[in-house]
This record gives sequence, C-alpha cells and structure tokens, in this order.
Amino acid sequence: MSDPRWRNFGLVLKKALRMPFPVIVLMAGVLFTLISHNFTGLAIFVVAVVVYVLLKLRDEQFIRDTIHEASSARHADDVMTRTFQVEQLDEESRIRMKAIIRLHDEIAHDVQTSQVDAIATGLAGTIDQTQELVGRALELSQSRRDLLRYLRATDEQSIETRIGDAESRLQDEPDESLRAQIQTGIKARQRELDDYRAIEQAAGRILDQLDAVQSSFAGLRARLVRVKSTDIADWVAANNELQVQIGSLNIAVDAVEQSVSEVLNIGHSE
Repeated sequence: MSDPRWRNFGLVLKKALRMPFPVIVLMAGVLFTLISHNFTGLAIFVVAVVVYVLLKLRDEQFIRDTIHEASSARHADDVMTRTFQVEQLDEESRIRMKAIIRLHDEIAHDVQTSQVDAIATGLAGTIDQTQELVGRALELSQSRRDLLRYLRATDEQSIETRIGDAESRLQDEPDESLRAQIQTGIKARQRELDDYRAIEQAAGRILDQLDAVQSSFAGLRARLVRVKSTDIADWVAANNELQVQIGSLNIAVDAVEQSVSEVLNIGHSE
C-alpha cells in the first residue's frame, strides 16, 4: 500500500499542473520557441511554471481543497457501490453496516472541516484507513450472507433425528458388517452436524465483529469531537490513539476472516 503522504502529494502536484496558469504558460512557451527558435525563452516559461507549482504546494487551502475533492470523488463512487451491496445483506448485518458507514462519514467530515488546515491534511491517511476498515466489514458481512445461505439450506433438526435413528438401529443390529455401515453413517452425519454448528458460530462471530467495529468507530468519533483545541500537538496525540485502535481492529478482523474462510470452505464442500 502506498504511503498516504506521497499519494496526497501526487494529488496536489497533479492538480497544480492542471490549473489554467501553468497550462497556458507552457503552451505559450512552446509557441514562443517554435516561432523564435529560442529555447532560452522556453526555459523562462518553465521556471515560471515551477515557481507557480511550488507556491501551490505550500498553499494549505489549495492542498486541503485538493484532498477534499479527491476524497469526495472516491466517496461518491463508494456510496453508489456500497449502497447496492449493503441492501443485499441480511437484516442484522445491514443495520450494523449502515451504522458503521454513517459513523465513518461523520469521522471524515470532522477531519475535513477542521479549523486547522494541517489537521485535515495530516489525518487524511487515518481517514483512508477507516475507509478500508469499512470495506473489510462489508466483506465480512457478505461472507455472513454466504454462511446464512448454507444454514438456511440445511436442516439441523433433521440431521440430529437421523443420527438418533441410526444409533437406535445400531443397538438392535446383530450383524457386524451392517453395524460397521451404520457407524460410518453416524460419523458422517456427526461431521455434518459439527460443520453446521461451526458455520453457525462463525456467522455469530461476524455479527460480534461488526458490533466491535461500530463501537470503535463511535469511540473514534467521540475522541475527535472532544478535541476542540487548535493545537496541532493535541490532534497528533488523538491521531496516535486512532492509529492504535485501527490497528487493533484490523488484527481482530484478520482473526475473524481466517476463521470464516475455514468454515466457508466447509460450506462450499458440502
């Protein structure tokens, strides 16, 4: 993953170079060179563009507006895609994902509308990380949808009944060959029952993790709201706390994804 600081620098540089002034100056420089055959003049035009770009790279309002525009464009695309994806989830996952997305949007808004320009720029990377967590939470929710699809297609009570019936037949069956066949069937049904319950537990763990993400995002939002100071040091301290919490969330999501991947393999093999 690229460093957010370099990504933001690239956005600002690209925006500065696409502004009318450098475009017009460069075109004028090229035209002047073609007419006069004087490359010294072109160098002067290039220097003027470089100076303009450097000034823009030091313009905090320009930097802030550029990052906000890029973030808004990404957010608009994400909203369209995720709205469709969220509506396809089961009701419990859908409720949690809508809350997680709302909290993320509020966190992003708090940062982007900060009264201190350096804060909006400095915390942009953290907002990108919360955005990635939203995506991971959505992927977990979609995995839960797959697990629930398997659970709905499988009758747990029917499996238990067949195991009970087979165990009753086993007690009354004197033939060793038939007893071995019945025992094999019981083991197969027991594995099927164990798989069902493992998938059921995994679906529950996903809901628990969605609750954890929602709760953590609420805490992150509250932490930002409490920072009323314009002192950069206060915001740096808050950002460090956010980074720790985001790191912990990612580790927890990793663990859930691993366990869900294992049980999804069970469900797909059935």
